[in-house]
Amino acid sequence: MKYSGAEGGGELLAERMADMASGESDALFRFIDEFRPDLTTSVRSTLGSLGRSDVTAKPADLEFLVLSAALVLFDRADRWCSGGAPPWIWAARAIRAEIVQWLGHPRVEFVADRHARTVGGAVAAPADVRLDELAERHDGVAMWLAAVRDVAGERDRSVHLEYQTQKSLGDPSPANTVAAQFGLTPANVRQIDARIRRRLRACGIDLHASA
Repeated sequence: MKYSGAEGGGELLAERMADMASGESDALFRFIDEFRPDLTTSVRSTLGSLGRSDVTAKPADLEFLVLSAALVLFDRADRWCSGGAPPWIWAARAIRAEIVQWLGHPRVEFVADRHARTVGGAVAAPADVRLDELAERHDGVAMWLAAVRDVAGERDRSVHLEYQTQKSLGDPSPANTVAAQFGLTPANVRQIDARIRRRLRACGIDLHASA
């Protein structure tokens, strides 16, 4: 049985992380064999957020970075808590730092209007920005959405995503805009957003580094 996300496979993941924490000689390679799709997604997402998706077209480089990501997890396996975020999300900042060091590339933040659809050469209205569609084309957005789903309920998740999108699109009063949409006060919107960002940081996700 292989881990396939937040649901199912958790016991195997916990077992393999425990094996690595104990320093078993072949634990690293068993982990890579069994969780390669998740590690590869993490690496691809990081490369995409750095504007270096071109590296994913080079199999040898991608394989090296997958190994590097696994080594990051191996070194931190004894600190990971079963039942929390998957290790490749929990250690996303450290994985990112490893990749950045290898690339020698500055980090690039996700800004929604860079990726929004255009109409007649102009950026579409904020309501037209579909994060699920962006996630299909941009790994950084996909990683952000996956992390938010892990740490927030449906209502708070929607508030956070809409607030961050409005900010990225240049809304001068994003909290007021989102408050009107959800029947909240602007203060409530900012509190929800801050709470989710704290949870993301606790999982090793820096919103402006990975989204």
